Amino acid sequence: MIFNTLHESAKRGELLLIDGGFCHWHLRKDGQLTIREIIATRKGAGSEMLAVLKNIDASSIFAKCPAELDANGWYKKVGFVLEGKQTTKSGRELNLWRLHQ
Repeated sequence: MIFNTLHESAKRGELLLIDGGFCHWHLRKDGQLTIREIIATRKGAGSEMLAVLKNIDASSIFAKCPAELDANGWYKKVGFVLEGKQTTKSGRELNLWRLHQ
């Protein structure tokens, strides 16, 4: 259940809450920081959260984003590189984004 997952992430310090935004992330042992969910409800919130994530000692920041979402433009704008594409079992296409630190 998502509540258990978020509770465990909160205990590890892997939740970021700001005014107008929420980010659930995970730092892997190999140094990759993976954005699991990111929600911005006001202009600039995504960039504020990214600034916090960039201060975490990670080799790169990785995210998957459904190809049809406008959020892909934000990833490109803030410096992420489109690393590839993936199709889910349901047929939805995801863009794979990476920001090297």
